[in-house]
Amino acid sequence: MPEYPYRATVIVPVYNVEAYLRGCLDSLTAQTMPGKDFEVLMLNDGSTDQSESICEEYCGVHANFKLRSKENEGLSATRNLGLELAEGKYIFFLDSDDRLAPDTLKSVADFFDSVYDKTDLVTYRITQYFDGRPIVNHFRYMTLVKQAIYDLKDPGNRFITQTNINICVKNGGNIRFCSRPNFLHEDEKFCCDVVREKMTIGYCSKGEYIYNRNNAQSIVSSRFTPELIFDASFDFYEELFGSFPGSVPAYFGALVFNDLRWQLKENKLLPRGFEPERWRAANERIDRLLMKIDEDTIILHPSVDIYQMLYWLSRKRNSFPTVVSDGDSVSIFAAGRMLFRTSVFEARLTGGKKCCICSPVFTFLERGRYRIYTQKNGDRTEVTELGCSGLSKLGCDESLAFFPEFNISFDPELKVVLEIDSFKYAVKLGNKER
Repeated sequence: MPEYPYRATVIVPVYNVEAYLRGCLDSLTAQTMPGKDFEVLMLNDGSTDQSESICEEYCGVHANFKLRSKENEGLSATRNLGLELAEGKYIFFLDSDDRLAPDTLKSVADFFDSVYDKTDLVTYRITQYFDGRPIVNHFRYMTLVKQAIYDLKDPGNRFITQTNINICVKNGGNIRFCSRPNFLHEDEKFCCDVVREKMTIGYCSKGEYIYNRNNAQSIVSSRFTPELIFDASFDFYEELFGSFPGSVPAYFGALVFNDLRWQLKENKLLPRGFEPERWRAANERIDRLLMKIDEDTIILHPSVDIYQMLYWLSRKRNSFPTVVSDGDSVSIFAAGRMLFRTSVFEARLTGGKKCCICSPVFTFLERGRYRIYTQKNGDRTEVTELGCSGLSKLGCDESLAFFPEFNISFDPELKVVLEIDSFKYAVKLGNKER
């Protein structure tokens, strides 16, 4: 193992962050690791505000703080320069609007020393803060429950999905950040590349990356369109999946699926501005990826509700969910699991003289298997004209389900009856059965 002058290097790219930079750098001066044992590389990427002056100020006070200024090249190129210059045994990354808890460097380095030959990457807790208050913790901490080495070949660890820069890596490697245009997955790709060889990840239960969500100018907060990022993102996903000669490991399938489900939820997945042929090709790329992601990854994902789950399964050509109606209830099954079960259906008013029945079962229920009737005083009339309600979008720009919508006269005596495979089920309008 090479000898390094420092135990750790912290790479801090700096670009126009004068409002946050002191807080970032102060978090490093407060580290419990002695200053002589780590260096701080402040890499000024062509800032036009007072960021460079602030960095110079810290260099004048702290011998382990170093400044390199250059022309603007972007985040990835700046981090890569830091990797070339680093003289620490371990390398940490810290964006200049974020902070580290005081015990982070020492705790993580101590743990890495104890598992050095077992892994190439150690992660530690990242907490998002807005207005000084923590937001919801990431679902990966449902898996990372104790300090240990985690085997990424184990499907039970698939949802660790390490995509952020709250990591520590060994110095001396040749892996670098990707700087291709319109590519916003540089952290994710770097983490994937580092863990590929050993397929393990270490988790240190001490330390914390304090992620600032107040900076409206950060790359995560910036507005980007699906049309701008789609091709670069899917080139990465396809290259990643194509690098495996057989099936895609569950960990990498979950990592890509997590991206897809987040992009759909935030309306950043579907490039609707593409011309028709390119639009069809984009959807084909999505569906081909889904065929390589196993059903359990979609079904078990902790941040996917039943409607999102069924939407993704409906696009997965090698998935075949089935709807079973037995008179007592209606159920949806896939991959040997019951995904949903109900005996009561809800109808909602959708404006004018229309209502719709809101239920996930219609996603996979063939039209010939169900009928909707209105009933009054024993007389029953079948509804023959059904449309898809706008409520089916569930807040997205794509319909995630099919909620059958139909005309109805709002007579207090009128009831709605749903019949599936000749079995009748109750339909409620709000809290009142119709």
